[in-house]
This record gives sequence, C-alpha cells and structure tokens, in this order.
Amino acid sequence: MKPSTPAIAAAAVLMMFSSAGYAQDSGASLFQSRCQMCHGADGKGDTPTGKAFHVPNLHDPAVAKMTDAELAGVITKGKNKMPAFGTRLTSAQIDSLVAYIRTLQKQ
Repeated sequence: MKPSTPAIAAAAVLMMFSSAGYAQDSGASLFQSRCQMCHGADGKGDTPTGKAFHVPNLHDPAVAKMTDAELAGVITKGKNKMPAFGTRLTSAQIDSLVAYIRTLQKQ
C-alpha cells in the first residue's frame, strides 16, 4: 500500500513543528523562561525577585568555580529557595542551561 500525499504532507508538517519546538529548548530560551525572573537577563540576580530571595550572582567566583556537574546538580535538585527542575527539564536541557550560564559568566 502506498502512502497518500496528504499523509506525507501532514507528517512533514508535524516533523517541522516538532523540530522547531526542540530548537526552542536552547539554553538561552530556557534561561529566559525558567531562570531570568530571579537571576536576571545577565545572571547577576539584580531583579526584584532575585533580591527578595537573595539569589546568588551567577558571576560570583563561588558559582563560577563550580564544575558543570555541580551546577547541573543545583538546577536538578534545587538549593535553598531555588526549586528543583529535575522533573521539569531533561538532562539535555539542564546541560544546555549550564552551557548558557557559562557564556553569561564570560561577559
């Protein structure tokens, strides 16, 4: 049996939208949607929420010297008032967040 053209077109559209959704899971977009409210766009924690919860500045030497695994652990398990994201994000998403945080620390 040969697949119909509408079925192939529908499958192509679904693949296009699913890959676009995956592309939106970049570290930058995840940081913007999950972290920026507290940590700020620059990672310095200079936001009303960040100040209220005393979030660490991601540029602080204590944070910068953390290994990628330690930083991923904080994102996964949470720390102090920061919630755990291990059940809401995949390990690949957490890794992309860590990589994005490292780019912020270089700025």
